[in-house]
Amino acid sequence: MIRWPLLIGSVLIFSSCNLLGGKEDRTPVARVNETFLYEADITSLINQSVSSEDSAVVVSSYINQWATEQLLLDKARINIGAEQQEQYNKLVIQYKVSLFTEAYKNALVSRSLDSVISVTELDTLYQKDKANFLLNDDLLKIRYVLLEERNTNRARIKKMLSRYSKEDKEELSSINLQFKSANLNDSVWIKKTMLLARLPVFNKVEAGLYAGKFGELKDSTGIYIYKVEDKLKKGDVTPSTFIAPTLRQIILNKRKLQLIKNIEKDITKDAIKNNNFEIYTKE
Repeated sequence: MIRWPLLIGSVLIFSSCNLLGGKEDRTPVARVNETFLYEADITSLINQSVSSEDSAVVVSSYINQWATEQLLLDKARINIGAEQQEQYNKLVIQYKVSLFTEAYKNALVSRSLDSVISVTELDTLYQKDKANFLLNDDLLKIRYVLLEERNTNRARIKKMLSRYSKEDKEELSSINLQFKSANLNDSVWIKKTMLLARLPVFNKVEAGLYAGKFGELKDSTGIYIYKVEDKLKKGDVTPSTFIAPTLRQIILNKRKLQLIKNIEKDITKDAIKNNNFEIYTKE
């Protein structure tokens, strides 16, 4: 082990030559019992953009880690019974099979999956299962603006934010430079816990955040003027607009599962047809 740092300089030189030559080098750089680590196994660790000293540290660390793993593996082979080793080998084989087959199926699915989902499909799923989509948090539709305390237009802004006609919306949008912060889109549901986390000032009136609530709040950043347009309580049915991404994912997952079933069925059918798969029976 203590000789390896001396070896690393040679490894770096040989690796550079090997990369230029484009040939796989089977020159060993370390050995543990009957297992060798070759130069080709560590060339990917060498980054030409870093110094040779830094590369040497990386390579040395890798060699030591590799040696530790090999020594442990050799000891395990000696001390673990043959029956248990056989079980582990079967698990390794099964893992390799799963890894390869899943990668192949995922590649086929990514090429063939129809990701276009209509509004009708979303609504059908929602109507079928909406009793299962219950809120685990209050939802709010809320609009607000944050003003400087010295803002002289506050009374008019309050009136417009409360009334919120088409003209009010347009005017508020046109004077948005007066706002330190604002949310004028009150058509989107937001979780109450998310609102309280983003704007802790609303913790002062958490219990009073009900549909139709209009008010003012003050903190060190300025004055918040807000209006709660609507509210749903924990345990209510989740609105379809809020759960649309989840509905989309459910539909896509169902399509993926069906596509995988078809792939597995078709590949077996083709193998039988082409005489690549047969089952032998005893006569």
